[in-house]
Amino acid sequence: MARQRKNLALAAYDRIMAMMINYEIVPGQRLVFVDLAEQLGVSRTPVNHALSILAKEGYLDFIPNQGYTVHRLTEEEAEALYEIREILELGTISKAIRGITASKIKHFKSKKEAYEQAITDRVHRGLFVQDTDFHAAVIEMMGNDLLVDRYRDLCKRIFLRFRVEALNMDRIHEIVEEHNQLFEAICIKDVDLAKELLKKHNRNARKNLFSLIFDDNQKGKKIK
Repeated sequence: MARQRKNLALAAYDRIMAMMINYEIVPGQRLVFVDLAEQLGVSRTPVNHALSILAKEGYLDFIPNQGYTVHRLTEEEAEALYEIREILELGTISKAIRGITASKIKHFKSKKEAYEQAITDRVHRGLFVQDTDFHAAVIEMMGNDLLVDRYRDLCKRIFLRFRVEALNMDRIHEIVEEHNQLFEAICIKDVDLAKELLKKHNRNARKNLFSLIFDDNQKGKKIK
């Protein structure tokens, strides 16, 4: 019975996380676990457990007598997350390049192309998932699954906590070019160039994110 309750709670967790990724649940939204239970077709208990886990992980905020809301990214959190992300990428790129094989390059290329194929006429959350897959593919070359999982978690903690619709499509096309440059640098095993390109890519990503959600002068506007 205990295992069944745990499995139901984990299943509810996965489905709620998927709703956040698919933008069915957005930052700042108040969640009513009774409504969620009905929507997911399960009892209230596993949903309540799932929401509690998500709150402990920082994806939700819990206010006594008010319930849960989807956490909004703060500027302090964003600074810390981008710093950790850059440290992780720069710290693994050398070993990743040393471990390059033809099959790993093929896999890496498929992630680059998947991002390009996901582009439509608007910014959507799926692009952030594909961007994570592209960068995670570099770390995967090391063969360290724990680092890959850590990197994916960091990225989710960024893109699940802010609204993406104000991002300008020009930035998406810039990302494609930055991905292509990084791909070429890794293919020729140029570690120094790859590091510089990663720094530039992260700097541009940070600048656009901060302009999007922290600059009062940019609220309600498209950013470039």
